[in-house]
Amino acid sequence: MTQRGSLVPEVKPSEVGKRKPADYIVRFVFGAGIALLAGLIGMRFGPVVGGVFLAFPAILPASLTLIERQEGREAAEVDSMGAVLGAVAMVDFAVLVSVWATRWGVIATLVVALAVWSAAAGALYVLVAAASRRERSP
Repeated sequence: MTQRGSLVPEVKPSEVGKRKPADYIVRFVFGAGIALLAGLIGMRFGPVVGGVFLAFPAILPASLTLIERQEGREAAEVDSMGAVLGAVAMVDFAVLVSVWATRWGVIATLVVALAVWSAAAGALYVLVAAASRRERSP
């Protein structure tokens, strides 16, 4: 991030090599553990219930913990807000796919749903960024 709490996303490939292997292992273990738990729940209670647990962002808890430890609480809060916005937009994607996949076909529905998710996530991001700027200005 350019500054603490900034809502401007950045991509820094050079940062990948700066992380400890343990950081990636923690994320992998969290992701695998969540997927395993969802699978076991699905085996016990059926695929509908298991699918709900698969929707849980598997590495988010590990990522936020590592971000907080390395960059501070504010940086983790900004990242968690991004996850929430993406999840809200994903509801649009899921509803569109569940309603239209049998009518339009899977490929066409997924293309449209991806466009809808992108637009919804982008719009939510712009709204939150604008609200954040207004909140910070005197």
